[in-house]
Parts: sequence; C-alpha cells; structure tokens
Amino acid sequence: MVEEFKKTTAERNMILIHQHMQCTFALRREEIVNSTSPIADLKERWPALFGEAQLYSEFHRITNQNLPFSFFAGLDKYTQQLLQLYKKKRTGIFGEKMANLLRAYAEQDKNDISAARVAALAGLPLYLKEDSSAVFKNCKEEEFEEFHKGPVALVAVVDEDNVPSVIPFQPLSVSVILEDQVVMSHRSWADALVNLFGLLFALHLSYPEKLAGFFEFVQIVILNLDDGRRQLKPKLQALRNELD
Repeated sequence: MVEEFKKTTAERNMILIHQHMQCTFALRREEIVNSTSPIADLKERWPALFGEAQLYSEFHRITNQNLPFSFFAGLDKYTQQLLQLYKKKRTGIFGEKMANLLRAYAEQDKNDISAARVAALAGLPLYLKEDSSAVFKNCKEEEFEEFHKGPVALVAVVDEDNVPSVIPFQPLSVSVILEDQVVMSHRSWADALVNLFGLLFALHLSYPEKLAGFFEFVQIVILNLDDGRRQLKPKLQALRNELD
C-alpha cells in the first residue's frame, strides 16, 4: 500500500488500497491502540488513514457510522437550539467573545447552513467556558509557518486585513495539525473539524485537555457514541438536558 502512495493520486489503485485497509484493520487497531507511535510514523506506515476516503472508512469500521453524515445530521438537529442558548450567554470574557461570534454570524447569509453550523460549533467552547485558542487558530497566509505548531490544532488561513478573533466563516483553507505536522486540509472549517475528530478517534488520541468538553459533546451528543459507561461532566449534562 505504501508503494501505491508513491504514485500520483490519479495513478493510485483505490480499490486495492481499500481492500488492503480492510484486511489489515485488526492488525492496525491493535498496533494503534497498544502503541504510542509518533504521528509521522503512523503516516508513513498507514498513509491512507490521512485521506478522507479511508479515514471515513476506518471510522465506519470502528463505529459502524458514516462520519460526515452522522456528524452533520446530529449537529443540524441541535444547531438552532444551540444558537438560541448562545444569545443568552453574554457575561464575562466568554460572553464578550460570544457576542463577537454572533455579530459575525449575523453578517452571513441566513440561508447558508454551513454558516449556521460553524456558528453552532464555534460557540460551543465559549458556552462551556473552555479556551479554544491553542487549538482553533486563525492567521494570514504569510503567517502560516508560525501558527501550524502544536499537538492538535485547526489552523484557518484568512485573507482579511484584520485576522478575526472568532472562527472564520469563509477561510481560504483550514489545515489539520497533529504533532506539528499538517496532516490534512480543507476549504471548509466544519469539514476540517470532522476530519480532525475522525483522526483523533481513528488514531486513538486523547482530546486536547482544554477542549475536552467540546470533543466529548461531539462524541456523545452529536454522534451518540456513548457506550453507557461514560459519565458526562455536570456542565455537559446540563447542556444535554437543555437540548433534549
């Protein structure tokens, strides 16, 4: 399979790659779960995992869920409720940031479901009073080299004169960073987040500590990946109760 990835995208035998990934699933899961291999080593050994097709296939092998479909179906179920809750959350520093986010969202096309999704996701850490600045980053194109550092990050490149303090609704690109490496990229912030979550799940990586509540909400509430043993933190349970 590694040999296939030395070829151009057009030359690769995607059927062969998929078959190989299917056959090696048990071996790969054991290796990933029981080892602490650096991302660079995993990318060299299992390069297909860092492309959308096989990342989504791997997620389906693990959970029996179609990741993008389940993610956006779950998110859309709660988007309007979340946005209504955000409008009530206006106190302190997180309240100021929430107000900035809602002002930016008000400038978007109200018929654009992508904008509503980004606003719902971007407001979640603020609602939970989690600091997302080390994970969700914005920068200009010429600043990218300075910003694509960190164990886990989404770095959005914007073409605005002033880099927005909130997650951008129309970035030029969004890069998924793991262990200081760009491992995937997308034009859409929400789609890049789906890729990041898929990689964290497929590679058995811990959620960033300062955004643990955010990612647990995605896993348990949006994707309904709850084996019945996980006890939600009080603030997450309270939010879940508000949405049910």
